[in-house]
Amino acid sequence: MARPDTRTRILDTALRLFLAKGSEGVAVTAIEEGAGLSPGSGSFYRHFRSKDDVLAAVVDREVDRAAERRVVPGASDLAGDYLASLSALDDLRPLVGLLIREGARLPHLDRVRDVLAEQGARLDADVLAARMAAGEIPQRDAEGVASVVLFALVGHHLAASFFGGPVGVDRERFARVLASMVES
Repeated sequence: MARPDTRTRILDTALRLFLAKGSEGVAVTAIEEGAGLSPGSGSFYRHFRSKDDVLAAVVDREVDRAAERRVVPGASDLAGDYLASLSALDDLRPLVGLLIREGARLPHLDRVRDVLAEQGARLDADVLAARMAAGEIPQRDAEGVASVVLFALVGHHLAASFFGGPVGVDRERFARVLASMVES
């Protein structure tokens, strides 16, 4: 297996270290060493101008990865879509960890919100609106329902993550109940 390129190694190392210590608690030399570069050699600066620069690149990469893995809602199996969304949230743990740890300090937080929340809610709202128009589910505010679903999924995921397992009900049951609430 080929070794990742230097930029990728720096991003991977920075993400790991930022999650463990926060960006303020990580020295550039620690990033260099973790990426297999000579600490203090300045190799980091051939790829990034600063720690803030690498933090922005880490966030961009994780947001892009999340967008690539986005669950595109289907037309008939909401419970399956919601279960898949919960699984996709597992893949977002590093980015969510950065959001929790770094908060408003993160660069371009508006892009994070737009890609992760707004676009996903719009896709869900479109599917719900189509099902409402077809008479498959009751007529409601599709955007409002999609927003409630998004926050229910994120809330369940965060609670399970913080407490180490299912909170109240397991994922499958949660997804089924959430879907039945939307469909009735």
